[in-house]
Amino acid sequence: MHPIRRLFSSISISNPFWLWVAICLLVGVSTAALIGILQTTDAVRLEAQKRFFEQYNQQQLTLAEQAAHSIEETFATFRRNLSLVASLFEDQGVTRERAQQLNNSLQRMYESLMETDIIDLVVFDAAGTVVAISPSDDYTLGRNYAWRDYYQWARDKGKPGQMYLSPFMRLEGGQNRGDKALIVAQGIYSKEGRFNGVAMFTLNFDKLAKRQILSVRIGEYGYAWLIDNNQQSVLVDPLGRVTDQGFKETFLPRWPKLYELLVSMQDGKPGTGTYEFVDPADPDKSVSKLVGYQPVRIEGRLWTLGVATPTREVDALLTSFMQQQERYSGTLVVIIFTGTFILLSALLSWNHTLSVQIERRTKDLAEARARLESTFDELLSSKKLAAVGHLALGLAHEIRNPLSAIRMNIQMIRKRSNAEGHLEEHFSIVEEEILRLNRLVNDVMDFARARPLRLERTSLNPIIHRVMQLFSQRFKSAQITTELQLNDELTVVCDPEQIEQVILNLVSNAIESLEESNGQRELSLIVRRHRPYLSLRVIDNGQGIAEADIEKVFDPFYTTKVSGGGLGLPTLQGIVLRHQGTITVDSVQGDKTCFNLLLPLDGPTDKSENKR
Repeated sequence: MHPIRRLFSSISISNPFWLWVAICLLVGVSTAALIGILQTTDAVRLEAQKRFFEQYNQQQLTLAEQAAHSIEETFATFRRNLSLVASLFEDQGVTRERAQQLNNSLQRMYESLMETDIIDLVVFDAAGTVVAISPSDDYTLGRNYAWRDYYQWARDKGKPGQMYLSPFMRLEGGQNRGDKALIVAQGIYSKEGRFNGVAMFTLNFDKLAKRQILSVRIGEYGYAWLIDNNQQSVLVDPLGRVTDQGFKETFLPRWPKLYELLVSMQDGKPGTGTYEFVDPADPDKSVSKLVGYQPVRIEGRLWTLGVATPTREVDALLTSFMQQQERYSGTLVVIIFTGTFILLSALLSWNHTLSVQIERRTKDLAEARARLESTFDELLSSKKLAAVGHLALGLAHEIRNPLSAIRMNIQMIRKRSNAEGHLEEHFSIVEEEILRLNRLVNDVMDFARARPLRLERTSLNPIIHRVMQLFSQRFKSAQITTELQLNDELTVVCDPEQIEQVILNLVSNAIESLEESNGQRELSLIVRRHRPYLSLRVIDNGQGIAEADIEKVFDPFYTTKVSGGGLGLPTLQGIVLRHQGTITVDSVQGDKTCFNLLLPLDGPTDKSENKR
């Protein structure tokens, strides 16, 4: 028999002494349980805070690493383009006449970099005189800048392929007067190594900081900052201001720990830490911050990029996680005291019921704890995905710049080398791979940033005929029999371009499935009225889809193809959903597959979708 039940069974109402002993025992047990719960909750919170801060700092370090790599790639792009400019003048020298011959090429190169932070492209001859500038500037053209540091560096110290990076400066004239800027330059040399001139980009540092530094943040009061270790100066300070202040005079008097942290970064190693600084919510107060920092190496220069968040903001996230656990703990305390009074009121007659209640409460507590742990893990995972997702569009956009430069270089080399035979085939392979990578970047951007709908009433018949004509050669080579059942009178309000993308994707997938199958190959497209919808069914008798895969076909990045990116079907599903339609799939592996698309005949009812 259970010990408590044995005790209760020995108690009689006629013996009040034992009744009070039982009451004191239960009250003592309840009080001890309450103290234990409170102590356990405090200990769990302290340990959770320690682990959470460590993990949060690691996320900031990862974000800083990604941002630092993006900055390094940006300057690598500038260096490659400067080398390309230098190569244009390598054979015939740097003269005004040669610059005029290359004016269109220089203008196109500048236009290809307009989406970056470049202000202008300038070419100097061996005497330091401007012979070319894009965009055109009659005031600057023909002026001599031989006294500039970048010109003297290229003339006296530079070597082919090396890039000069100027200290932080402010522009003194032109439409960008007052903006902070950097100069990146490269010497132009003959094949024999003779100095012929300088190619230079002026970089708008305000725009670079806004796009690649100030946009990197976690939380409401989080900021990224950037320092120049070589100059011991702050380029973007911990409040997100673009400046050029020295470490010592700015931080040592009031913020010695931050000063020591910045000085310690001279070793060029990544790390995490904490420091005190101005509270952005109240400038008269200071606040402790968590920071993860990563070195940025550019042509022998060492910068450090840090990502910081006030500890109170991080602690607020943890508090939201812990409050649910504390609510469960409080509920448990109420349950214990309630159970105590219930047991006291029915001490002699409710022994069996007491055991049942204890078992039920224990089970509730286990389930509550399991839910708490599951919720905590989900929130942490969501935070990690949010940090990665914050950079997705920026990273995809940054990949385009090197791809554009590579493709332009390949096309120029290909044109100048007059390649034939196997060499020409290799050039073609390189260009095809560049285009494939560009398509992959476009897929990521299409999936992450939906295009707005441009609605108009149209018939799907011309769209379907255009898609079928596009694949006509593949139908013929794969011996695929096609069948179209269209409705000439049926129209629908939709975005024709995006719906064509949906149909193109579905037909392409069907062809790939049919090409892997044996026997007779058939593909059907059927358009019907299914009020208040238009129904389009794409049916093939190819390989089919495994039952286990059907539920996953619209999941991002899920694919069974060796070369697939897994974004085709999720992207087209997004297009259909923005039209307030549906898309479903029915398939039997080894038999037929049918994708069924339903679109509202009068378009989406919520027209605000068009602005997304």
